[in-house]
Amino acid sequence: MARTVTATDRAIIRLLQQNARVSYAELSRATGIPESTVRRRMDRLQQRGVIEFAMLAEPAKLGYDLRAMIGLRVELRRLDEIANTLRGYNEVTFAAFLTGSFDIMVHVVVESQDALVTFLRDRLAPLEGLRSTETFVMPFVIKPTTSWILPETTEPEPADTDLSDDDDGGAFGTNGAAHATAIPPVKRRRGRPRRIAA
Repeated sequence: MARTVTATDRAIIRLLQQNARVSYAELSRATGIPESTVRRRMDRLQQRGVIEFAMLAEPAKLGYDLRAMIGLRVELRRLDEIANTLRGYNEVTFAAFLTGSFDIMVHVVVESQDALVTFLRDRLAPLEGLRSTETFVMPFVIKPTTSWILPETTEPEPADTDLSDDDDGGAFGTNGAAHATAIPPVKRRRGRPRRIAA
């Protein structure tokens, strides 16, 4: 990565993860830096691929009540071909190449057990190079992957060299190190999600 994420960037990311609908003004108040700087930093983080914005829907509330993890054993010479096919399946919400007992693990969301059987029979079984599968139905999710929050760190942060003439460093000062004052959590607001940081 060409430029390391600073303490101010990390604070913005954590606040967005706690409340994806937080406004630029609220981020400015929480971090102590000007609103224009918050906007510029968020644009830069998005351009560099550090954060992404998306709307998440809850499958169960939309009638998709069954989640399953499916382990695939495949012919590795067909890995890229199979991976490209899996990316095109709407039922697949996550897929990864693994080391261990399985070559690929996929997470699928479907409406019912019948829909899962249909997916296994009509989507997976015909894949060229698929040797075997093992399916693990998930009765409930203990903690979703979207709940990950950027951890606080006690490691020295890189110097914050992106301070403009409208940016006095706020709670972080010009060296990018956080002052002793803790950043208050931003209150969650009800309503339609607007953006989610990843």
